[in-house]
Amino acid sequence: MPTRIAVEDAIMLKVGIAGLGFMGKSHLEIYQAMGDKARVTAIAEPDPKKRAGDMSSVVGNIDSGKAGPSFAGIAMYESLDKMLAESDIDVVDITLPTFMHRDATVKAFAAGRHVICEKPMALEHGEATDMVDASEKAGRRLFVGQCVRFWPAYVKARDLALSGDFGSTRTASFSRLSAIPGWVWENWSLNPALSGGAALDLHIHDTDFIVYLYGRPLGVTSFTGGRKGLNGPVDHISTCYHYGDDMLVTAVGAWEYPSGYPFSMTFSIHMEKGTLHLAADGKLSLYRDGKDPEDIPVKAGDGWTEELHHFIDCIAGGTDSKVLSARDAAYSVWLVRREMESARAGARMDARL
Repeated sequence: MPTRIAVEDAIMLKVGIAGLGFMGKSHLEIYQAMGDKARVTAIAEPDPKKRAGDMSSVVGNIDSGKAGPSFAGIAMYESLDKMLAESDIDVVDITLPTFMHRDATVKAFAAGRHVICEKPMALEHGEATDMVDASEKAGRRLFVGQCVRFWPAYVKARDLALSGDFGSTRTASFSRLSAIPGWVWENWSLNPALSGGAALDLHIHDTDFIVYLYGRPLGVTSFTGGRKGLNGPVDHISTCYHYGDDMLVTAVGAWEYPSGYPFSMTFSIHMEKGTLHLAADGKLSLYRDGKDPEDIPVKAGDGWTEELHHFIDCIAGGTDSKVLSARDAAYSVWLVRREMESARAGARMDARL
């Protein structure tokens, strides 16, 4: 293992990206716009075309809006093992398929690196716990990319909902809809054994944000549908999060729609003195009785950029995140699995871990 330089003494953090799919490409573009804060110096990717700079096969459900990454000055490795052994990176950014997250994270910690891992953290809560344990044993930090906690419109809505200016929440509904993700490497996301299906891969964004906004629920009641019914792939999930009799919180996530169907993420948060609504076009509005609708200004940008800046700042400063801990992310994995259990059992499930 190469000699490690204390992150606190480093001028710039050196990042190695594991996996050069849509999220790996997006993360690379963000790091390359950070200036002196962090620099990608290594990439581990088994596909020789991608290692050669051919990203024509990489697509996703949201346009990153970036011009495209540069590969100048980046060492390319065909495996994570070689990158860990031969590069002097400080941080491993894991953008591999979900079923690879646990093993890749444990390897990175064993090699003395900090880890930023894409969501969902892992397929199962036990795997997520293994990742947290490895982080603590190595004395290195683990951050998970639950990007909606950082998405500007959601951040603004949470601030307003918790401000007390509009009273308590009466109802809140969240929606995340997509075409079937047939664009990913070898269609791994369509295999629930590898991705967890739409519930764990897509819907977890809203599950995690609901917990961030309202805390851990008392229980969940869910219904699912999919290509092969309840016991097959989950392409559509609808959940009620139980917080007591005074508040109704629901979320739906689905990727069952034909190619070309527009991706959307929306919500309506109805409070005693106003309703916040995020439209499919990203516009955040406030509605109050007797007043014209108000456009709520939202910081430009996306949650991926905000989260990576935050995580890098935490690593450089030797601090934990006040937005999302690794154990928070592990709980969200557990909670989505409880939602799926609820749907299979046709009953409410306790959500207290």
